[in-house]
Parts: sequence; structure tokens; C-alpha cells
Amino acid sequence: MLQAVDDLPAVDFASKAYRMQPFPILADYARRWKVARSVRGVEIFDYELCRASILDRRLGTGHPKLMEVLGLPEGPALDYKSKSISFYNRGERRRNLRRPIVKLLGDKASERFRRDIRRIVADAVESLPTDRPIDLIASLCDKIPSSLYCYWVNAPETDWEFIARTSHIVQQVHTRDSSRTREIVQGFEELLSYIDHRIEDRRSDPGSDLISDLIREADAGNLSDDDLRNWIVKLAEANTDNSSHQIGIAIIELASRPETWARLSRNPSLAPAAVREVMRYRPRSISTSREALADMEMAGCAVPKGTPVFANFGAAHWNAAYYPEPERFDIDRPAQPAHLNFGGGVFSCVGRYVVTIEVEETIALLATSFPNLRLEKAGFDHSPMFTSVTDLVAELDPS
Repeated sequence: MLQAVDDLPAVDFASKAYRMQPFPILADYARRWKVARSVRGVEIFDYELCRASILDRRLGTGHPKLMEVLGLPEGPALDYKSKSISFYNRGERRRNLRRPIVKLLGDKASERFRRDIRRIVADAVESLPTDRPIDLIASLCDKIPSSLYCYWVNAPETDWEFIARTSHIVQQVHTRDSSRTREIVQGFEELLSYIDHRIEDRRSDPGSDLISDLIREADAGNLSDDDLRNWIVKLAEANTDNSSHQIGIAIIELASRPETWARLSRNPSLAPAAVREVMRYRPRSISTSREALADMEMAGCAVPKGTPVFANFGAAHWNAAYYPEPERFDIDRPAQPAHLNFGGGVFSCVGRYVVTIEVEETIALLATSFPNLRLEKAGFDHSPMFTSVTDLVAELDPS
């Protein structure tokens, strides 16, 4: 007889211990249970189930239920969210929406941005003061991805602070905290207005940037005007917040290990392997949300249609059967199995290659430019969904 969801063991993500060090706790959950329950829904801790759930056609997007939890009111923000790709489940509509953007931001296609990302990183690093400790969150981690976005949409690079601020605000949808709904709505409305102006400006004077490429896709009939707008908003919505935290996580994990940082300063070609291990060891995305599209069975549990389901990547990445000694940080760890940070299939993150390039280029240049970099203050906060950098103050040239 199948077990009911209510009979699953209950886990609590609100504890102080979890928020400080979630990954040993998640690894312990995984040793005890394949699935459990929390206040948000069914929790998957088993590596194979996590990986399978990414591609399982019985599981769809959890975004509509998220909007219900937030109580997002009728208006421009909800209209955008309900028409963006986040609301579409597997099928032709989602595939058609992804096709143009995957063509422009796929693995090989994203490499065309590496030179520009390297320039943006170099400009940001060059502007950092070296005579005093500096907060790297605003001056580097936020600045790099938001400056890249300005380049993508042909906006003045001085707009990066607006992009960074609004991206951080609208990503609060994932907190499931309805007290933040008004701020989230305002952030989306400001972002939507900004994007409308960027599209209007670039339609009259197209170039070789990403926004011009997307406009050409719309003109060719591959995207509607709404789809065009929604993709450009989506890239801003997810860009700065996620990339900034991922850059910050990498700096803290690598610079806090002097021997590893010294290796990177001598050999920056190690940056890709180092970044890959960072994403395994302390992933930005700790879990991802899904919803059961039909009644289904999972690890002996009957999961009713409409049940929120969460694949806990943080547990999968600390599974000793797949990553020996998972608590040990090792940039020489084999590349396989791959981390699950960016999902997979039609729900995979379309910006994953660009984000990875941003982090790689930042780490490579920072390590070679400042081999003696010393962290003065560094801290994390962990929600059930994300790792966030709360503090990152460093002295770049303590010598």
C-alpha cells in the first residue's frame, strides 16, 4: 500500500542550524529518506530521484502556485508572469518559446560573449580600490552581470545599478513571503517600463547585440511581441540576482582556501574546474520547484495532482555515492557526475552558459590580479531555495 504524503517524515528548513549549514543536514536527510515533507510540499532528497524529477513529464512548473502563495494582484506584474515561460509546462508552447533564446544563448553561442564579459570584468576589477577593505557585493558581484545586461539591451552602462536593484527585488518571488508582494509588484512594473523603452529604442536602430537578435527573431515570426518583451524582462529578472550571488559564493569558497587561491593565481586555467566544484559544494540553487500534473507515485508515496514537489540539489550534491567525501572541497574532483544547479531538459536555465562564463572570468582575473586577496568579512544565508551571500568584504592587496 502506498504511503500518504501526510505520513512522510517532516523536515524543518526554518531552524538556525539549517540556515547556517544546510548541506550536512540535507545529506543526513538523504541518508535517511528518499522523500519527506515540509510546509511547502514533498521534498526529494535522493540523487536519482532529483535527477529524474528534472525530466519527469508528470511534473510541471511550480510557478502558478507560487503566484497564488504570494497573492500577486491583477496588473502588469501578474500579466507578465502568467505569460512568461515560467508558467508553461512541457509541450509545444514551451519548446517554441525556448527555441530562439536557446539558439542565441546555447553553449557555443554564449562563447561569443566571453570577450565582452572579459572586458566588463576587467573594467570592474580595475576600478576597485586597493588601499582599503572593500565591499565586493556592490562593487563587483552586482556590477558584472548587470553591466553585461546593459550591453545586451544597448543601454548606458551607468544603468547597471538600476538593473541590479530591480533584479534583487523581483527575485524575492521565491521567498514565498506575501509581505514582500507590494515591493515585488513595484519592481516588476519599473522593469517592464524600462524594457519597453529599450525595445522601442532598438527597433528604430538595430545593432549586433542580444536585444537586436531577439527583435529579429520576433520580426521573423519566431516570437510574438509579448514573447519578445517577456524574454528581455526574464533575462533581467534572473540575471543579476542569481549571477551576483554565484560570483560571490565562488570568491568566498576559493579565497577562503589560501592554497587553492594560490593555485588559481599561478594557473588561471583551473578556474572552470574550481567554479564547477563551487557549484557542487555550495550551490546557488539548493532546490527547484515542480508541481504534480497528475496523481503519481514517488518512492512508495502517493503524490496527488497539484502537490508541490521540490528536488533538493543540495542533498544530491552531497551524496557520497556520487561525490566521494562530499564535505571535502576539491577542485581536482572529476567533472562527472555533473552538478544539477541549472536543472535540465525544457526546464533548464537558458542563461547557464553565460553565468558560468561570468564566474570563470571573474575568478581567473581576480586571482591573478590579487594573489594575496584576504577576506575580511564573509557570510551566507540559506533558504530552502537558495544560497545567498550576505557579506563579502575583502582586502585586495594586503601586502
